[in-house]
Amino acid sequence: MMRIMFIATYSYRVPKNKIDKFLDIERRTRKVYFRHGCVEYEIFKSDNDWCFEINRFKSREQYESAKKSVDADPEIEILWKEFCTIIDKEKIITQKYERILPSW
Repeated sequence: MMRIMFIATYSYRVPKNKIDKFLDIERRTRKVYFRHGCVEYEIFKSDNDWCFEINRFKSREQYESAKKSVDADPEIEILWKEFCTIIDKEKIITQKYERILPSW
């Protein structure tokens, strides 16, 4: 069983009328992240249109390495531009967490 030791989270609001386009972008984005080392990629939606994205990695080092290679991937630049037509990038809330207590 793989131990997840590091996660990055992103919260942002997605307008109801843009959810289908958003999901299409996120499905393609997830493939890019998996190619570069992300081990889990999930998105949750609240009743008030906020989405919560969780990207999981084996370690902080793996996250840093994956982030560099994702950022250098030409496909992600295209997806980011599409994503920014849906959400306000200035209102994205980003957090990073390192495991300090193992799960049971």
